[in-house]
Amino acid sequence: MHHASSDRKIRLIALDLDDTLLRADLSISETNKAALHRAEQAGIRIVLASGRNLVSMKRYADELLIHRRGDFLIGSNGAELLRASSGEVVERLHLPPELALRLARAIEKKGFFWQVYIDGAIWCNRMNAWAQKDHELTGQPLHVIEDVEGIFARPHIKIVVCGDPERIETLYRELCSEYAGSIEVVTSKPYFLEVLPPGVSKGTALARLAQRLSIDMDAVLAIGDARNDYEMIRMAGWGCAPANAAEEVRQIARYVSPRTNEEDAVAEIIGHVVFGE
Repeated sequence: MHHASSDRKIRLIALDLDDTLLRADLSISETNKAALHRAEQAGIRIVLASGRNLVSMKRYADELLIHRRGDFLIGSNGAELLRASSGEVVERLHLPPELALRLARAIEKKGFFWQVYIDGAIWCNRMNAWAQKDHELTGQPLHVIEDVEGIFARPHIKIVVCGDPERIETLYRELCSEYAGSIEVVTSKPYFLEVLPPGVSKGTALARLAQRLSIDMDAVLAIGDARNDYEMIRMAGWGCAPANAAEEVRQIARYVSPRTNEEDAVAEIIGHVVFGE
């Protein structure tokens, strides 16, 4: 019998973490681990692609032995390309400091909480429940900024804005139109909006990585659930999504799993796409 897998030579699997590979309790199931191990045995590179930075991705990279299975991590929604084995920064893109300061002030004026990340710590404009949730999710220490200009004297990869989902959605549209071309704006959770350097996305980072590894994008399987995964799913030959993915992501996915992140969607997708099951 002719297996579909023979005409789909997947050489790289790019995986979102939160709400895709991870369950709600932030763990990776044994079923998903086994599927990734099987893909690795078949000679496929495994790449984690997250809005998280190295500090909050590291435990998952270690748990999955990514230093052996592919060694590359796409962090900060594509602003960083890192090596899991050494933590070496292969690429890192920044927001222009004066633009970042101007944006932070404008966002604050609109009444939002915002935060930046420095050396594995979260720095927020005012103490708030979302920053504390981020601290709990990622284990990074949390501080309140005293000197905003001082903070923006150094370049930042991103500014994260927190708020109620309806207000975040409104801000998303405002920033997209006001700053079109000079920044990228994505939501990673309905209550987290991220301001990134122009041209940055998980998709563009994945395309550059594939080129670096001489892998055709047609041979790439990308799995993600949220708006920050949209470009990666659009650009990969096999852009796939779990059943719990955002509507706009499900619409462009080549395959949507009948299972959610709680039900080992990643393993189901790997079985279906890579092994033709």
